[in-house]
Formats: sequence, structure tokens, C-alpha cells
Amino acid sequence: MKYFYPKYQALHRPKIDLSDGLPGCEHLEIAQRVDEVLKGLKLAHDAEVVYVDTLANKELREIHAEDYVDFLLEISKEISENEEYIPSIFRNDLSKSPLRFRGGMYSSEIGTPIGKNSIKSALNSASASIEAAKYLCSNSKSAFVLTRPPGHHAGIKRYGGYCFFNNAYLSANEMLKTYSKIAVLDIDYHIGDGSIEFASSKAPYYSLNANAKTNYPYLGNDFNYESKNVKIVNFENKTSADEYVAMVSSLLDEAKKDGFEALVLSLGFDTLANDAYQDDKIYVKVENFREIGALFGSLNEDILIVFEGGYETKKLKLCAKEFMNGFSSKKGL
Repeated sequence: MKYFYPKYQALHRPKIDLSDGLPGCEHLEIAQRVDEVLKGLKLAHDAEVVYVDTLANKELREIHAEDYVDFLLEISKEISENEEYIPSIFRNDLSKSPLRFRGGMYSSEIGTPIGKNSIKSALNSASASIEAAKYLCSNSKSAFVLTRPPGHHAGIKRYGGYCFFNNAYLSANEMLKTYSKIAVLDIDYHIGDGSIEFASSKAPYYSLNANAKTNYPYLGNDFNYESKNVKIVNFENKTSADEYVAMVSSLLDEAKKDGFEALVLSLGFDTLANDAYQDDKIYVKVENFREIGALFGSLNEDILIVFEGGYETKKLKLCAKEFMNGFSSKKGL
């Protein structure tokens, strides 16, 4: 097993999160998140770390819209060193507007600022996902990619939720060049509303998450995410740790029943009790991640683990350590 680390992830340094309105608060999507997770993984299983320094390009355009990718590349060239770009108006089609107004057709929120090097970090994170997928296909039964920025809120031509490119489905797309069917299973606290857009018969999407209409991304009542390729399970407010672990096991069983040759796990540690971004409460403890890791370590199929959310930075090391302890004990690493 190897851990894939995007070398330029720390260049993405969002300062202010305006998600809850003015005056804004200090942004919690920080580089330290990835470093703490890596420390925890190495405490449990000291695997080789692959530092990826490439930037994705062609592979992005296999799943994301050309105009979307081009916009993110172009706006990056216009942003000054200390600036954070946030769209000022939001319309379905701003393609004839000046460049700085076009972001409002690719995002519908103001909590994901773009800095001078944010897209370089996102391209690097995407590349790490693709490299990890290639490694899995040719060399290993498992791999872990420490993606940052995260990815599961990024859609075909939409960014938000701190995400720009969908790392999980970039990995799945690469893996489908080797495997006939991939399951993408998401246990981040929040639904991967971007991942839903990529779900297909060859790469169905399974998610266990807080209610997406009362928690981020606050999907409207008219939003319909049900399809034969999408399976969504909500946990309720005040869900206990035991209930949650049982729900993870049940969703994994559902995916197994449908069948897959390999699995991409969108792993969030923001289900930890008292994570900053919970509206509905859930009482998962650090030690419960060992049980969750063991569930996925017990799989016979190949598995690629993609890091998503988790914002209790001081506890991320312990969460990662427990997850990998459970996972490696079952994988025999």
C-alpha cells in the first residue's frame, strides 16, 4: 500500500469563509488537515509516501466540462497574490460576460474562494487521485490518496463546498480503464452532491450522510437525486456511534449486493462528534473509526481511499490512525 500526497496542496490558502454571511469567519479548510491525517496513517501503518508534483489536465476533461476547466485556469491567471476571487452575480449563462463575472455560472455559493494558487493545488490533488488509481490498477489491492482541496461537491461544471474537481470520480474514471464496474461509496458527513452528477451504471454512487436539505449543501426541496445509479441513506439528528457504524456496514452490504470489482471510498472524518460543520449531531468517537476501517479492510475487492472532509484538525491524526489500524488489521498490511 502507498499513500499519495499532492505536493502543492498547501498552496491553497483560503482565508475567509463567507458561507454564513458577513463578516465571515476564519476558513477551516487548511493544509494542516492533510498533514495531520498523514501523521495518523503512518502511526498505524508506515507505508511509502508518494509525493505527486504533476498537474492534471487531459483526464479532467474526460469527466468535467471543457468550458468549466478553462474558466478555472483562466481566472487563476487574473487573480493577484493576496486576492480571493468570489463571484458577485449568479446566472445560468454568463458566457458573454467579462471573465470575472463568469464564476457565477459555475458556482452558486460564496464559501469557496479561489486564491492565486488554489487551482494549481486542485489540479495537483486531482493528479494525485489519478496516479493513485493507476497504481491500484497495476500494483496493489489498496491505496490512500490525501486529496486537498477535497472533491465530492464538485460537479461536471460546478465548484463549491471547498471542492473544484471531483477526485473520487477522477479516480473511478481511471479505474474503469481496467475494471468493468467501480462502486463509489461516500461516508463524509455531507452528501457528495457533485458526485451524484457522475454516477453511472459502471460507477454507481452510494452515500451515507446527514439530511442534505437541513445540512450543507442545503439542497432545495425540488432537488431529486434518486436514480438507479444513486443510493442515498440519511442518518438522523442525534445518531449514536453504534447506529452509525451499523449504517456504514449496511450501505457497504448494499453495494456488495449490486456487485463491483473495485471500490472508491470518499472518506470524511467530519462525522466525528462536534466537528465544526455539523448542523444535525452525530456521536461518532475517535475509536469508532477503527471499526469503520475494519469494515473496508475486510473487502476482497481492491479499494482506493480518497480523503474528503474533516475539520477538527487536532483530532484528525487520531481518527486517521484508528481508521488505518482497523483497515490494515483486516488487510494484513
